[in-house]
Amino acid sequence: MCSYGESDLETNEKFCPVCKNKNERYAVFCKHCGALLGYHPWDSSATTVNTDALEKGTKIAESLIDEALIPEDNIAIFAAGASKPIYLHVEEKLVFGRKSDQTFEAALLDLTELGGYQMGISRRHAVIQKLEKGYEVTDLGSTNGSWLNDERLVPFKPYPLASGSQLRFGRMRLLVLYHPVTKDKKAG
Repeated sequence: MCSYGESDLETNEKFCPVCKNKNERYAVFCKHCGALLGYHPWDSSATTVNTDALEKGTKIAESLIDEALIPEDNIAIFAAGASKPIYLHVEEKLVFGRKSDQTFEAALLDLTELGGYQMGISRRHAVIQKLEKGYEVTDLGSTNGSWLNDERLVPFKPYPLASGSQLRFGRMRLLVLYHPVTKDKKAG
């Protein structure tokens, strides 16, 4: 009679149901194609009754992210497959893309480390611009396109970017969270 311990049954990776590539064991989204990798035991809100709701776009922020950890006057970017969020302070604008010898942007978030090249990120893919009461996002004529909450962006047209919005640049999925700017905070 053969007995297996828990560690014998654990795997250090999971395969994407869409592109069949390997991902880290605790990844939520596929780092290759951005597909949802399925149910995760640490997500206590998922049950057999409501797992379909998670797959149909339930906001990640409501179920997995503590918004109290986002510093005031900053944006938190959660990239699918990344273990930690990126906290950004946007003075006026921030370009998302890949750094190269021809890139001269002072405010560039280089997505190369997150697999930007493999995910189809252009050198100058999109820009987030700070407004008086929030932010807007604009696709910069990227090769593989940008989406805001599953709506494809028209290049060079700005779109309001609400906290909790989901962006997709090429195949890279991002969740954007921030604390809304109010007149009371500015006056204080």
